Amino acid sequence: MPNRTTARNRSLYREFKLVFFLISLCVTIAAVPAVVLTELSTGSGGAINVSGSLRMMSYKLTVAVADPYASEEGREQAVRSAVEEFWKRFTSPGLVGSVPGAADDPIRASYDLVERRFTDEVRPLALKSIHDESARRSFMAGVGGFVDDVDDFVFALEAKLSGRLLWLKVILFLTLVGAMIVTYLMIRVMHRKIFAPLEELEQAAHAVRSGDFTVRAQAAREDSEIGRFARGFNFMVSELERLYGSLEAEVALKTEDLNRRNEGLEFLAGASEKLVVDGPELSAAAAGVLAGAAALAGARGIRFFVSADPQQPYEDASAYLFAETSGAGGAETLVLPAPGMRGQTLGMLKAELAEAPAPWQTYFLGMTAALLGRAVETSLRTTDERRLAVLEERSTIARELHDSIAQSLSFSKIQLLRLRKAVDSDPSGEKTREVLKELDEGISTAYRQLREVLSAFRLQIQGTGFTGAVNAAVDVFRNRTGMSVALTNTLIGVELSSNDQVHFIQILREALSNVEKHARAKSVEVRLERLGGGISLTVADDGVGIPERAERENHFGLGIMKERAQALEAVITISRRPEGGTVVRVVKATPSGAA
Repeated sequence: MPNRTTARNRSLYREFKLVFFLISLCVTIAAVPAVVLTELSTGSGGAINVSGSLRMMSYKLTVAVADPYASEEGREQAVRSAVEEFWKRFTSPGLVGSVPGAADDPIRASYDLVERRFTDEVRPLALKSIHDESARRSFMAGVGGFVDDVDDFVFALEAKLSGRLLWLKVILFLTLVGAMIVTYLMIRVMHRKIFAPLEELEQAAHAVRSGDFTVRAQAAREDSEIGRFARGFNFMVSELERLYGSLEAEVALKTEDLNRRNEGLEFLAGASEKLVVDGPELSAAAAGVLAGAAALAGARGIRFFVSADPQQPYEDASAYLFAETSGAGGAETLVLPAPGMRGQTLGMLKAELAEAPAPWQTYFLGMTAALLGRAVETSLRTTDERRLAVLEERSTIARELHDSIAQSLSFSKIQLLRLRKAVDSDPSGEKTREVLKELDEGISTAYRQLREVLSAFRLQIQGTGFTGAVNAAVDVFRNRTGMSVALTNTLIGVELSSNDQVHFIQILREALSNVEKHARAKSVEVRLERLGGGISLTVADDGVGIPERAERENHFGLGIMKERAQALEAVITISRRPEGGTVVRVVKATPSGAA
């Protein structure tokens, strides 16, 4: 790249400054003679005017001398005035200044001739002719020649002025031609060094704007301002080409990464649906998820370990293999924890890779491990809830057997003892028949209670969920009793634990059973609805209403409902309605396992 001194020497500004200097010099050289000639011509023009007036003064002098009607005094005054006026004009600075000083100059010779004849002949004769008639005739005879000499002098001045004007025209013509030539050359230079490069740069800029980064400006070869600008433009375009190429590559990488992430999200969404199982099916589903994750992440093999004791944190020493994929080992092993929903590590995912894992692989496999960890935790929690529900239900059934059938059988045993004594003392008496009647009622009550316990023992929540179980219980009651039942259920989408579902359904069935046995009602209203952060169950009838002391011998339904509400950690209220009937209301503030 040229240094600053060379750049200045080859600067367009310097070149144009030199050209304009030459133009100014030519104009000055042409203007100076023109000005001088113009000035001289202006003076010569004045001299010609003065010299031309000498003719008129000659005629005036002749008229003054030859006037036959003038008096002597008038003639004298007119002659002397004409003589003085002629001499004054003849010796005026404007005329004398136009007469060259050289003695051999024709104008000088003509001027000197006129001066001699005027001073030697014309003026003396004119003055003498005032009083002398012969002098007048001599004046008139010689004045014609004098006028001719004046004309020769005037013609000489006009010839000189014409020559100067000719030279002025020549100089102006040459100046005009030179200016046109210099202007043409200047336009050619400007087109070659300015306009053509600028047009080329404009076309290159348009090509770059259209996305063509291969274009280059040829003006960069010039060592001028535009050449340096063109080199800067070429450098800028080359940098844009490089940046645009790297940008396209980066966009391609980002697009590829985004596609991988989208595939990973779709895979994880599908895997979360596959893992909604428990027991042995979860292990098979986890193996399928690991196979898909290995294919998507490019892993040679993946194994998933869980803790042998679900109550203890994960440790390698106590872990067992939960699921794995088929495949050979790799050069790199990626180990990722499988956290549960409470933050504890329930398992570990180990992936065998051919090379060091990329960030997206680590992130994707980490998400897969977390998904498997939560699936294992959900399965364990579901199993525990089912186990707890079974234990709770067994405890409830044991209480019901103890509080209903066991007491009925105890009563029947007592009645049998009474019957034995009555038969021994009075086999055919009235007392025997009374005991038999009470024994029959006790056995019927025990049988009815046994059927209720068996019905409760067979209660299951089918695939329709809690809502389906509620609808089934209401339909059974409606079909059995023929009563009008209005059901309002706003708990769609709310799922309870299996234990809570069983307790709610049993309370509903027990409440409807009490309506059937004791209320003598025509219609029943059942409402399941959200209540703040929890849910509520309400069973209301239009019957006779619950008595003030509802508990009576051999009636345990209300007590069982209260025990189930206590197991739900809920609050149950049983009260009379002001308009008639009974209201059973169960409110659970924070349902466990609600989704």
